[in-house]
Amino acid sequence: MTGWNERLIAIKILNRFEKDKKLKEHIEKFTSRLHPQDRAFIREIVSGTVRFLRLLDFSIEKATGKNLKRQKNTVRNSLRVIAYQIFFTNVPPYAALNETVEAVKKILGKKAAGFVNAISKKIIGFDYKKEIERISDYFERLSILYSFETWMVKRWSNFYGKEEIEKLLKGLNRVAPLFIRVNTIKISQQELLNLLEKTKIDAEPHPFIPYMIRIKGRVPIESIPGYKEGFFYIQDPASFLSAYLLDPKQGEIILDVGAAPGGKTTALSSLTIDKARIIAVDINKERMKLLKNNLKRLGISNVELVLTDIQKDKNFIEKHENSFDKILIDAPCSATGVIRRHPEGKWNKSLKLIKYNQTIQRNLLSSCYKLLKPGGVLLYSVCSLEKEEGEDILKFAQEIGFKESSLYNLPELLKSFAKKHFLRVFPHKNNMDGFFYSKFEK
Repeated sequence: MTGWNERLIAIKILNRFEKDKKLKEHIEKFTSRLHPQDRAFIREIVSGTVRFLRLLDFSIEKATGKNLKRQKNTVRNSLRVIAYQIFFTNVPPYAALNETVEAVKKILGKKAAGFVNAISKKIIGFDYKKEIERISDYFERLSILYSFETWMVKRWSNFYGKEEIEKLLKGLNRVAPLFIRVNTIKISQQELLNLLEKTKIDAEPHPFIPYMIRIKGRVPIESIPGYKEGFFYIQDPASFLSAYLLDPKQGEIILDVGAAPGGKTTALSSLTIDKARIIAVDINKERMKLLKNNLKRLGISNVELVLTDIQKDKNFIEKHENSFDKILIDAPCSATGVIRRHPEGKWNKSLKLIKYNQTIQRNLLSSCYKLLKPGGVLLYSVCSLEKEEGEDILKFAQEIGFKESSLYNLPELLKSFAKKHFLRVFPHKNNMDGFFYSKFEK
């Protein structure tokens, strides 16, 4: 239970978040030099506050009678931090209150701190569930309780049914488990498990997806044995499935579109023991640097990096037309399927964004059709829950010439979730990020 300084940093991060709806960059900037324990505490407070933002605001306003929009950002976010600790952590309420009030004093002075101290006491003991039950509208009630935009909840209820919606919201609110993918170029899964056991890291293999290991408890990534040596890559099983379902083979020429920062590229390399020729394409220069570093750490040499946008790069299309045995498109998308990892995703989405991404996804498929060999295979994936970015793409793919291809190497326990040549996985059903996959042939 750290002190006022960690809460001060959390408030500053939340102040930045309010301006641009970004989180990861601000957390890294403010915590990179801190002790791992302090860093973890701040990350939990900030991520949790953002995850339950709508519920916290509702509760604070009901409990205190204050309009949060009229408050200074530091006051507003200090109240949110206090409410989150009281509702969702084991921090004693008065410790949460006193330490946060002290942080406000350091930023704004005694008067503001006294104001926060006085009104935040009303949050202690507030029964938000009882207050939410009074809301008559079903979707509004769900949206506040699980802290989502109402339009998102209505859409998902329409897509997946009323019987599923509450389970889905609960799944998206759970903190995602930590999984690592074994880099088989350097080590076997059993050897890595033995290494983890020797160093007292509690871990277990994924129950039905190969090469995946779950790390139990809270462990700083850098302290996991084998990190520096490149024995593993941090990756959710759903992300790994994109590469696994493509079924890459040694000697094949493979294109990875939207490759950076390298989770799927390095998975393709690992699955082929670095004996396939992989061309990794991305448009983001900074993320490509991360991919380059990951290739080096993992000991991968058979990957060619190309910084380009294949939607517009006619030279690339002409050079590689009908060249690739297999293509993996990890398409830009709304990323609603990874909200449990990136809670800021609750507040920076829109229907406009979803439609915009759909246009890019279609353009990428059109470009990749030209690049794929006759008889070649393409795997399309998005970390999205939206039908426009998943099922609706299938018809377009067939209109431009793609044929359905079987997901023949699907793990046994996922077969019941697949429909023909596509698959959706969910946090609440499969304990992995929300992903959509579809496989095509030319």
